[in-house]
Order: sequence, then C-alpha cells, then structure tokens
Amino acid sequence: MFGSVHRNDDFNNPNTLNGPRIVQEPEQTPTVTTGMSWELRVQSFVGLFILSIIASFCGSYLLLLTKITGFCIMTSISAVLSLCSTCCLMGPVGQLKKMFDKSRWIASSLYIIFILLTLFAGLALENAPLAIICTAGQYIAMAWYSLSYIPYAREAVAKIFC
Repeated sequence: MFGSVHRNDDFNNPNTLNGPRIVQEPEQTPTVTTGMSWELRVQSFVGLFILSIIASFCGSYLLLLTKITGFCIMTSISAVLSLCSTCCLMGPVGQLKKMFDKSRWIASSLYIIFILLTLFAGLALENAPLAIICTAGQYIAMAWYSLSYIPYAREAVAKIFC
C-alpha cells in the first residue's frame, strides 16, 4: 500500500520492517554448555592445563627434595586443575555426565576419592607413606578412567594383568 516496505516473515529481505537478520560470528556466540565463547573456552582450557603442568613440575621438584607430603599435595592440585580444564571445553555438566557414565563412574569416583585422601593424608595427617599410596591410587584410577575412552582398551589391559 505505501511502497515496498511491509511487515512479513522474511527476515532476510531488507525491505521488511523487521530488517535484515544480524548474525554474530560463531566464535563470539556463547554456548549452551558454559555460556562462554569457543575461543574463551579453549583459552581457559589451555591456561588451566598449563597451570596443571606447572603444579606437576613443582611436585616433581618437591619429590627430588624428599618433601613427600608437598609432592602429594602438588600432584593433587595438578589433578584438580586438569579436571577443571576439561570442564572448560565441554562444560561442568557435560564433564560430570561423561565422568559418571555407567562405564566410568567407579573409576571417576575412585579418582576423586584418592585426590581427597591424598590431600587429607598430606595436610591433616602429614603421613608421607599414606600420601604416596593415595597418589599411586590417583594415577591408577586416572589411567583406568582414561582407558574407558579407547574401545576395548580396558579389556586388553585386564588380560595383561589378570
């Protein structure tokens, strides 16, 4: 009636009152899982992972100084930072869903329990031998958890050791 400008459902047509649709770049669009852009999620992952590696090296240095309790504490901090880094990529809910899937919940539970026991043995009890045993438990639980992502890897390892 009044020219070519009219209201309709065609958002891509610049001659509508709604105007053209403005689309953000994919890197800047927040994701449903974390609310952070993909670029920020990757940067957070890399930063936390680097901190995890630094904590691991600090723990190794403390082991060389025979400060076993400090080694165990830094190893636990490194493990927690590693878990936090993967939460940045898939979101905390996604991470927890994968960790406590029916094939991983025992290994995940043991891993978290051993992290807590290592911190308890190192900080509260100041018992170096117990902290070392708990640290070994951390490594075994994490290895078993990691093998769950590789098809038939657990079965192959079980055949070797059993």
